[in-house]
Amino acid sequence: MFFGKLIQYLFLVFIGFLLILLVSIILETPATPQGEYHYSSFLRNNYGITAAILYLIAGLAVGYLMELKPWLAGICLILIFPLTALYEATIYTGSHNLIPFEFLFFLLYALPSLAGAYLGKWLSDRAEKTN
Repeated sequence: MFFGKLIQYLFLVFIGFLLILLVSIILETPATPQGEYHYSSFLRNNYGITAAILYLIAGLAVGYLMELKPWLAGICLILIFPLTALYEATIYTGSHNLIPFEFLFFLLYALPSLAGAYLGKWLSDRAEKTN
């Protein structure tokens, strides 16, 4: 049971990454220059209104269709951002020296997916009550 839920949460991390790639394709975002912040700048450049709407829709679908904790599902959808920051901080010493503040900023990125997950869970619970 535990591993089934764990796989579902890891799947959400992958879905979150695919959403950013989809936004990059839709918006035709130019490639970021190679260097210290190559990956995190790619993610930041692609997160905007379009990505927030897609994360809201994904959170709504996850909250409605999957029986997961909405707060953890919403966080997992944007987990690629802090994972990338930790990766770059490990590889490039001296970069990302304000990681705690970056994590607080990433929580703002998670608001659409969190709102969608809670709304989806609420709609799912309401649909169950009517049946």
